[in-house]
Amino acid sequence: MVPVEVIIDAITFSNLLALLALGLTLTYLTLKVPNFAHGDLVAAGVYVAFSLHKLCGLHPYLAIPAAFLICGIISLISYLLVYRPLWRRGASIVTLMIASIAVEIVLRSGLHIYADALSSHLKTFTRGFSFAWLDRSVEVCGRTLAFVAIASTCTLIAVTVSMYLFLSKTRFGTAMRAAIENPSLASSLGINVDLVYAVSWFLAGALAGVAGVFLPFRMPSDPEVGWEMLLRTFTASILGGLESLMGAILGGLITGFAEVLGIYVLSKPPVSLSTAYRPAISYALFIIVLLVAPGGITSLDWRRLLRGRRK
Repeated sequence: MVPVEVIIDAITFSNLLALLALGLTLTYLTLKVPNFAHGDLVAAGVYVAFSLHKLCGLHPYLAIPAAFLICGIISLISYLLVYRPLWRRGASIVTLMIASIAVEIVLRSGLHIYADALSSHLKTFTRGFSFAWLDRSVEVCGRTLAFVAIASTCTLIAVTVSMYLFLSKTRFGTAMRAAIENPSLASSLGINVDLVYAVSWFLAGALAGVAGVFLPFRMPSDPEVGWEMLLRTFTASILGGLESLMGAILGGLITGFAEVLGIYVLSKPPVSLSTAYRPAISYALFIIVLLVAPGGITSLDWRRLLRGRRK
């Protein structure tokens, strides 16, 4: 029997991966390039919340709007200064991917410099910190739940509903879908494809920033935490299908639960695997997905598979 605490931890971690995968998929849908710098926007969100807490006394949850805006702007600037010029020059996917690695190194190095400067200014440790002591517990049906589980779940639901309404019920959302599916045709119809792409990159960074606010509530964070989350985010996006936003959310939930519940089971006898190997579960899942269903679970013909099993 899996303890309720483990399930709650799985829910929280899955929510964060879903937010990250949704943002990564947004950037992929525009330029068709895997964005290796996406993970560092999570770390940027972490330090926005940490800075506002230490400098202004704000509770980290109150830093969500600031993290949304700042990380969105960082992502937008990277698109405008790096990716868009290369894309307009006809750069290949490999070139854009290498550029994203360069951006990732710049962002991560910048976060290290900022962490050192903040540590010097505040005379406190700014690496490996946690917000767990700031979180509150809530009684739900006789169970004590960490507030981060409730907050992250509500945030994911709000983001999912908002994205659905935005893409299906608004004129700009319709234009956005058209520009992503066929940019040439959309441009000929008068849709500003460049604006659509800019908004997509802003939203991707903003979602990563929001996930970054929640992250220190469940694990120690430092400038390297974005790199640690990156491959897990790729696993979630590919599992859900890089062409599907709803698939990204589903992939994040599956990957998060697989990692948390998987290490709980494997750490028990007779396997008794060290919990330090927990990230290996997502990495193994990443390889399996690439081998079995590189298009993701949303690309599979589930009706055909089910009919085959019945026969």
